Amino acid sequence: MKRSKLYLLLVPFLFAACKTPPAAIRDEPVEDWAVTGEHTPEQDHGIHAEVSQEVYDSTLAEVQRFIDNLNKTISGKDYASWRNYLSEEYFEQISSPEFLANASESPALKSKKVVLRTPSDYFMNVVVPSRANSRVDEIDFETENFVRAYFLNTRTVRGEGNEVRTETRRLRVYELIKIDDNWKIVN
Repeated sequence: MKRSKLYLLLVPFLFAACKTPPAAIRDEPVEDWAVTGEHTPEQDHGIHAEVSQEVYDSTLAEVQRFIDNLNKTISGKDYASWRNYLSEEYFEQISSPEFLANASESPALKSKKVVLRTPSDYFMNVVVPSRANSRVDEIDFETENFVRAYFLNTRTVRGEGNEVRTETRRLRVYELIKIDDNWKIVN
């Protein structure tokens, strides 16, 4: 499924991940997988098994501090500082006219007649409303310097026959790369 279509399917899950509703669909967490029933750490870390628990724990703490600082920057609507959290490649991607035009097509932005022309427009109209309260519960390692950061959304749902079950969704909020001892957002 194309990424843009996947975003459309995940709109309801963003509301649980962020305290403020998104202004656009483009910048919401991506559901990597869902677990029905009790959630256990063994279910989470298929890739992380290649690093020690000590490396996992210290990297998770680093990433959580990074996201906490990022949240403060986003909440303060500090575009210049936010720009420093992005990798050069990601900044080029969100600066492209094609990306901005696609993001402008989201129903939330179209209903407000917002057209994104610059990365600053994207920051103010998409990132600020949707990412100021991101949280990271766990990470997966692609390499020691490339991780995916996840938020776990657990809720109780009623199924057929009125049975109650717990459902945990694992929402990817960021992909990060470590460059010169600094984490940067790559997606």
